[in-house]
Amino acid sequence: MPLERVPIDRFKLEYDAAQHRRIIAGKDVVLHCHHYNALLQQSIEGASQIDGKAIIRSSAEYVFADHVRRAIRPGDSEADRFTIAQQLYTHLGFGMLDFSTISDGEITASTSHFVEGWNTAFGRRDVPVCTFTEGYIQGAIHAVTGDVVSVRETGCMIGDHDRCRFEILTNRDTPFADFPEIAFEFKAKDTSGFARSDNVDEQAIIDAVVGMPIYGDDEGLIPAFSVFLACMPSDFYNLASFTFVREMEARNLHSTAKNLLIYCGEVCGVKTFHGIMASEEWAGLVDPMIKQSSDIVFGLVAISNAFGWGNWHVREHEPYKSLAMESLNGYEAIGHRARLGDTNEPRCFMLTGVSAGIMELIYSTGTMADRFGSFISDEQSCICCEQESCLFEVEAV
Repeated sequence: MPLERVPIDRFKLEYDAAQHRRIIAGKDVVLHCHHYNALLQQSIEGASQIDGKAIIRSSAEYVFADHVRRAIRPGDSEADRFTIAQQLYTHLGFGMLDFSTISDGEITASTSHFVEGWNTAFGRRDVPVCTFTEGYIQGAIHAVTGDVVSVRETGCMIGDHDRCRFEILTNRDTPFADFPEIAFEFKAKDTSGFARSDNVDEQAIIDAVVGMPIYGDDEGLIPAFSVFLACMPSDFYNLASFTFVREMEARNLHSTAKNLLIYCGEVCGVKTFHGIMASEEWAGLVDPMIKQSSDIVFGLVAISNAFGWGNWHVREHEPYKSLAMESLNGYEAIGHRARLGDTNEPRCFMLTGVSAGIMELIYSTGTMADRFGSFISDEQSCICCEQESCLFEVEAV
């Protein structure tokens, strides 16, 4: 199998400036870091009442079968298609996979975003952590050959192994994952009327971040903004999170699922943005614009829009006390309508948590752990409740 790198134009970033969407190989992607990804995995897999690993695996299988297909072009040989699947994984920042031993029923990885994230957040353990990669490989094989297989990690670098090893099993008796889409018409609300900072040039920040070469390095990782980033299809986050909520709801554990996902966003708001504010990128790009503490809010919101989270802005802000944020097309709300339809309760769990986390990071004191819970956020309206935007209100506790 050829191991040469796929030309970068195969995975060239397209940025929809009007909607603040990042697109790679025809699929919307968002940037999140190892803090969020590790905690989201731990929250879903740690719920003993459900099979969290199956949720992550099937979500990744479905999403990346589609993503690999989109990256494949007419005339690509089977070997080329496997190389594309291998290099897409690397380009998105998930690590380094080696498909060259696939005929032997095994695939290995020499680096892993998920091992890095888990090790940072929770430390080493004996149980493999690369559930996502199992699903990625299943989806990639289906995209390339049409086969429906099971993939299980038999050795993981989170333990004492020198690389992660994945066994390919052909005796699968469950169907390929299927998450049908629901057609709906969405019209984004006008962006006028938002609060602005006289000091922070949000568009300059967005333009600079979008122009950065944020993709996997020679180890398939994206060390940037003092964290490990990954370019994750928003579809994966939505399918994994909403399936988790649905299965927890069936066991009368809706509030537990909701609070766990909001907490994941809160950790993202505190830890991810703390890393960003400590980074060289922030020091060179944003810090010169910061004249007062409230300017930080606008700088962080601009970066998150450049990360592809959607088109959201500050509506009102009183330093140390309150924040109102409005999202015009957050990927969670749009994703819920596209996969599950409308609902009578807001479903933007990540943005709800991030809104509180931003305030905790900027205005609370003490260690990072001390800051959690000092602000509380509530989503007042949501696009998936047939409202025209998503509104988040944050108050000091």
